[in-house]
Amino acid sequence: MVFKRIRDFTTATIHEWIDGLEDPMMMLKQYIRDMEVEIEKAERAIAKQKALVSKFQRQADEARKFVVKRTGQAQLAVEAGEEDLARQALHSKLQYEEQVQQYEKFQRDADVQQQQLMKQLHEMKERYQLLKDRKHAMAAKAQAVKSKESISEMIAKLDCDRIISSFSRIEDKIFEMEHRSKLNMNESYDLRMTKLEHHKAIEEELNKLKA
Repeated sequence: MVFKRIRDFTTATIHEWIDGLEDPMMMLKQYIRDMEVEIEKAERAIAKQKALVSKFQRQADEARKFVVKRTGQAQLAVEAGEEDLARQALHSKLQYEEQVQQYEKFQRDADVQQQQLMKQLHEMKERYQLLKDRKHAMAAKAQAVKSKESISEMIAKLDCDRIISSFSRIEDKIFEMEHRSKLNMNESYDLRMTKLEHHKAIEEELNKLKA
């Protein structure tokens, strides 16, 4: 049937098709668009099949009318003593009866094909809706995977040893500055104390001289 290939593809090969893709979401969207196109084709094919079933039904009905008509004509011909005309009418009646049987068979076959197409179209629409329902969840998962990959790449590019080494140097520099500040404070204190002691000694010597 016309939709057998698509149905088999969705169940048998979609997984290995997606496994080989660099961008699964892009191809999933393309596959959904392809399904939409095939669904439209299926709907047109079913519409044509319905028209064909109706056509065969009309032809069968027309043939039945001629069967009735030829039967009446044969009866009139017999009553009028026109056996040749009666034979011709009966021969035409048999031909129309055969046509009725043919059109009825065509109608049954077309109707079976229509039912098969409608069943496959229904299955296709269910698969299509299922993919649409899952698309958002799959998109979220794909985005999460890409985010994790991006973070992993960023972490892989970080030079942790260099960062730690730089931090240690900064820390050492700060300790050095702190130590230098303490030394400066101690030197300043010692200098003041020395000046004070010198001043005291000078005053004592001065007082001795005055005495």
